[in-house]
Amino acid sequence: MIENVRNFPTFFKKGLSIKIKIPKSYKKAKNIVVAGMGGSAIPGQILKEGLALKVPLEVSRSYTLPSYANKDTLLVCISYSGNTQETLDQFGQGIKRKCKIIAMASGGELKTKAKKFKTPFIEIPTGFLPRESLPYLLSSLIKILKSLGFTKESFKFRILEKEKDKLEKEAGVFAKKIKSFFPIICSEYPSVSFRWECLLSENSKKLSESKSLPELAHHQIESWKRLNKKYCVIFLRDKKEMKEMRVLIKGIKKIIKNKARILEVYGKGETKLERILYLIWFGGFVSYFLAKENKVNPRLTKYLEALKDEIKKIS
Repeated sequence: MIENVRNFPTFFKKGLSIKIKIPKSYKKAKNIVVAGMGGSAIPGQILKEGLALKVPLEVSRSYTLPSYANKDTLLVCISYSGNTQETLDQFGQGIKRKCKIIAMASGGELKTKAKKFKTPFIEIPTGFLPRESLPYLLSSLIKILKSLGFTKESFKFRILEKEKDKLEKEAGVFAKKIKSFFPIICSEYPSVSFRWECLLSENSKKLSESKSLPELAHHQIESWKRLNKKYCVIFLRDKKEMKEMRVLIKGIKKIIKNKARILEVYGKGETKLERILYLIWFGGFVSYFLAKENKVNPRLTKYLEALKDEIKKIS
């Protein structure tokens, strides 16, 4: 697993080099829906927060498409396995509503359906755990949006490639700092805090909670009077964050400074997207080293597999 984490920038570049034929009519889409679950939904959320887009983008983690989805909707269905039921259901609804569909998977039923209905399909390399496929899925989605003219932004991995070894070393130290705590992960980018929670759950088998800023300051902060030394509040920050965000975080830290451990990580990079990915990549390393600290296998997901089996039995 560690090699796949290390190769995040390499896999990202490979995804940018994909070739796909997209009908010119897709450029007329007035909105974008990215349908996916778990790690396959994260790319849409990242780009919603990190890219300047010309049309609205929504991530749909559900069995059903948003009610407005129609012939003017670019529907990107993502499932690494190709067999995610929620995504397959939304693909079928997209066909009925005549959405402009693009499918992305390593194979499975989604590939079969894309072939049947002659929709553009991007085949992602096999051999990865679904959560390890993020750089391929993300860069492929960027390629789609750039090809259709929905964003003009360019992206380079200068910071990530430059600080690769340093970032890995710091993540190992960070994992030790949170080993004995219940992490509450806070960020102005929900994609970042949620990705950390997902990785800590799947890789480290670690209970944690993700929160978005400034939203938590309007309700959950009241319950933080119950924080104690068993908790660790992690702020995943943007070096170029707004003044209002700096003031808010400073205020929160002052209120909880004697209640819980406080840690901070700053995203680095020239663009917002690069800073977001810096934080996400760092979280990948942290989750791996925390798994080692906890003496668990980061690749095994016994409860996820057990749940899938139970659903099959009930169905």
